[in-house]
Amino acid sequence: PWYWGLRTLIKYRTPKNWKDPNFLGPRIFDKILIGLLIMTLYIGRGDDYEQDNLINIAGVLFIMVVLPAYGAAAYVPALVVERALFVRERNDGLYYPVTYLLSKMFDELVLAALASCGVTAFVFFGVQLRGEWVCFWMGYYITLSIGIVLAYFVASISPNLDVANALLPLYVTTLLFFAGFLFRLTDIPPWWYWYSFIDFLKYTWGALMANQFGEEDPLFGDGTILQFYGIETVDKWRYCGFASLFALFFFLATLTVMTFRSYQSR
Repeated sequence: PWYWGLRTLIKYRTPKNWKDPNFLGPRIFDKILIGLLIMTLYIGRGDDYEQDNLINIAGVLFIMVVLPAYGAAAYVPALVVERALFVRERNDGLYYPVTYLLSKMFDELVLAALASCGVTAFVFFGVQLRGEWVCFWMGYYITLSIGIVLAYFVASISPNLDVANALLPLYVTTLLFFAGFLFRLTDIPPWWYWYSFIDFLKYTWGALMANQFGEEDPLFGDGTILQFYGIETVDKWRYCGFASLFALFFFLATLTVMTFRSYQSR
């Protein structure tokens, strides 16, 4: 059965990966360093609802979902470098593609969950953000998880590492314009508005904004800060759920490619 192979991969390869500094470095240390930078830069500003500080709060929430999306580039080599090994072991009948992919997701997502708990904790409490830390962590972790699965998808469809490293940041950059912060959703031209619906950053940033300002929506301009960005009706948990669907979609897309693509001859 496929789960025997999954158990074997997790039993023998996962501990080896988690003890390897080369594996841990790009997955943990960069997030800790950036988290410390954000915390020390915005320290104590999260509960200051003066009008001239509201954009700073919205900005730190935006950067907390953008960074894990861009950080997904660190996960691209994992699949490209192991491609020859995967092809050989799959052809030898050692496991199914779903077994291999699930084992990789276990390696990545469990480690990401543990790392993101620490990073979001010292950012949330250091910046003194409002709302629930659990929602703040979920918004960050869901974005990171989507980024990880997206990186595997891009790696699976790319002929080599150079192409994958070019495609991933290109796609993520397009998402920035439709998340609602750089360009307000209400100002997006109608012929581009559809793209905001398939932008996972829109949902995770919207969830963090609703978490921060949901109980007290301060005045900003002619209305409130949530009205300014057009997200006053957002339900933070529903948006987290919507964002999670992107991770599922990219996982299934990656599995489909890995199942039917031959990659190379032995």
